[in-house]
Amino acid sequence: MKHSTRARTGRMLGAGVAVAVATLLAGCSTSDPATGSGGDEGGGEGDLTVAMVTPESTGEFYGAMYCGARDAADEQGVTLNIQGTPGTSVEEEMQVLQSVLATDPDGLLLTVWDNTAFNQTMSSFTDAGKPLVMPDSFLSNDAYTQSIRTDSYQSSYDAAVQAVEDFAITSGTALVVTDAPGNAIQTARAEGFRDAIQDETGLEMLEFQYVGGDSAEASQVVTSSLAANPDLSLVFSTNIGAGTGAANGIRTAGGDDIVHLGYDTSSSQVEELRDGDYDALVAQSPYTMGFDAMTLVSRILKGEVDAESITEKTEFSPWALVTADNVDSDDMSSYLYTTDCG
Repeated sequence: MKHSTRARTGRMLGAGVAVAVATLLAGCSTSDPATGSGGDEGGGEGDLTVAMVTPESTGEFYGAMYCGARDAADEQGVTLNIQGTPGTSVEEEMQVLQSVLATDPDGLLLTVWDNTAFNQTMSSFTDAGKPLVMPDSFLSNDAYTQSIRTDSYQSSYDAAVQAVEDFAITSGTALVVTDAPGNAIQTARAEGFRDAIQDETGLEMLEFQYVGGDSAEASQVVTSSLAANPDLSLVFSTNIGAGTGAANGIRTAGGDDIVHLGYDTSSSQVEELRDGDYDALVAQSPYTMGFDAMTLVSRILKGEVDAESITEKTEFSPWALVTADNVDSDDMSSYLYTTDCG
């Protein structure tokens, strides 16, 4: 495995990293979380119904989020209906969202990749005083009750600093491959990494490369960047598709000394980490996001929490840095994404 002589300590990141982690993936519903087209019940003892709409409904990240939301629905006795789209395009999610809104749910959990495109669509729902809680995303107009997500900027900032330290990177250039600027979450990841490199290290930061989630384009970008910058020493990929492509580009170009830092811990990424295609992964807590978001919207609907009393628009969930050395440890097991709620 590459970089075998470099330290791989991998520490917990973020002040809240120990909070609520023990519950992650414990006791989830056994029903299939990857329900891209159908609904899903959770509890349903009363007349309250919450809808949940996300992209990438078959992915492990959102599968883990569904597990958390289902568990909270069961606990709260509220019916949960999940609708998702297989991809991440605004158009396909907009169609699903409009269909869901037509059913007039009491509350809504919504995750979007473009945080401006859905403002107008959601206005009638939020203007009616209904609670909108957003796990893993937010709207640019702040017309939502609360966003529960990873601190994308700070987690990427801290991960960059730690990667440079752990892998003893003392010189060279750093590259980010990321999604288009319309994706505020991934832009924050890219900017956090960039600022850490510029503020905390002696590395030179190259311009962002926007590849969306296109692995083929990411591979080409990394290969070209290495050809133009032979001293490339650190690559940060902000999503799974970009990460797969970046790993391929590094391998194709023979960049054995390049450290590859990725974001998220799908099962494929974890295997690639073990194989050396990644050197470290920033792991989120999607189960916690789903559980906490569903709990909050349910408690608002039941009158246990006054939505007007919620002054913090954002609640940050825990994250951690996973490496080949700690990936199989008990501490990290709750950060590995899975759609298996059993």
